[in-house]
Amino acid sequence: MQTNRVLFDMNVAIVNCGVGSRVLSIARSCGICGGTIIIGRGTVRNSILKFFELDESRKEIVMVISNRRSGCTFLETVSRELNLSRKGNGIAFSIPVIDVMGTKNCMGDIEQECKGENDMFLYNSIFVIVDKGNAQTVVDVANEAGARGATIINARGAGVHETEKIFAIEIEPEKEIVLLLVDSVKTQNVCDHISESLELEEPGNGIMFVQGVNKVYGLY
Repeated sequence: MQTNRVLFDMNVAIVNCGVGSRVLSIARSCGICGGTIIIGRGTVRNSILKFFELDESRKEIVMVISNRRSGCTFLETVSRELNLSRKGNGIAFSIPVIDVMGTKNCMGDIEQECKGENDMFLYNSIFVIVDKGNAQTVVDVANEAGARGATIINARGAGVHETEKIFAIEIEPEKEIVLLLVDSVKTQNVCDHISESLELEEPGNGIMFVQGVNKVYGLY
């Protein structure tokens, strides 16, 4: 007899600075306990703002793990309460997770998933980890290849011999992480352009990986 397998997601909300605590409050109301807030900065493609050096804004990246049913409720609630249908209020999406350990709130039944789930991803998330100072190059190259905007996360260790871990990947001090959400049709082209321009095949130049996205809210 086949046993039902619980599906988990990493639910991510990228919102304006100061809104992250509200997102965690929404998560708790949806039965999701705990979460992580990381400070990053968004990029805005606007020539007038760029002229006045106001084309970057501080963002909060909120990450919570849940079963798929709770995650769907969480993303829909965040989208509604934060009005993500309005441009500039933020984006929210979910990334499939193979397994979760160390938390009880992720228990659930596969039969309770949200409706409309399918195996094909309309969007992909692209994570690019590069040396500090190269993130803007990644964003510019990605935009030329068809991506629209990005979020940049600074990753630094607390000491010379320490590292930070993002998604279980060790990030040495003075690194930047670029997160892009890209239409699946354009993903390969964007990745090829980034890899070629940053010469990622050369040792020490950076790392890039792609994950499928289940749900997306607030993307234009």
